[in-house]
Amino acid sequence: MAPYTMDGVALITGAASGIGQACAVAFVEEGVKRLILADMNTAGLEETSNSLKKLNPEVETVLTRTDTSSPEEVQKMVDAGVEKFGSIHYTVNSAGVATASRAGSAELPIDAWDKVINVNLRGVWLCQRAVIQQMLKQDYLRPEQMRTGSPPERGCIVNISSIVGRSGLGGTGAYAASKHGVLGQTRVDAISYGAEGIRINAVCPGFIETAMTQKAINVGSYYDKLIDKNPIARYGRPEEIAQTVVFLASTRASYITGEEICVDGGVLHSI
Repeated sequence: MAPYTMDGVALITGAASGIGQACAVAFVEEGVKRLILADMNTAGLEETSNSLKKLNPEVETVLTRTDTSSPEEVQKMVDAGVEKFGSIHYTVNSAGVATASRAGSAELPIDAWDKVINVNLRGVWLCQRAVIQQMLKQDYLRPEQMRTGSPPERGCIVNISSIVGRSGLGGTGAYAASKHGVLGQTRVDAISYGAEGIRINAVCPGFIETAMTQKAINVGSYYDKLIDKNPIARYGRPEEIAQTVVFLASTRASYITGEEICVDGGVLHSI
């Protein structure tokens, strides 16, 4: 029997750097050759695309500069991918922003709250909504593509939340609220569309070495003190998140939906 590969189309937001970029690489390593990559950073998208084609010269990409808080731009992203590849089988909603300061609610400006909620929660909802609409139109995978022998499915969505979406962390009100919301959205749509052959799960990263984390550290985060409490005693890597994302998107996880998996080195149990 030939080895299984993820022979489908992947859409990844926030693909220009960090976790989104690592997810794109992990999908290609699993056999995906067709990817829709979205971000506001077009130079970063080109960099990601070039690195994927170095991994596998057969890789094809659609690059879209997308503000995920805009329904029009999200729909253009989905339409561009479907026009090129016909379907979307795997989606990773990784685009996100952090609060610019560690202010509490009493001090947090309204526009700062709106910016975080618009990208991290509204943006995930808009992307998930558009992708579900597309997945409902498309055929199921062929039975031989299901490595567990389970019934074929139309597609899978993985949303990037955070351990802050599972707990509280002082001064992260807008960010924490948005990431809690992503988990609620994941659960509700997983229930609503499971019988339609669509699985939806979430990954909750801990403190991962990314540009966004570094910005938070620079404005006075106490992440380093939390790392001291981490059983693994280090920051995580984007690639460690990506491996969990690809597992959930693959048919290895064919009986998992509506779940949230913490990839945090155990820090959630220590704070």
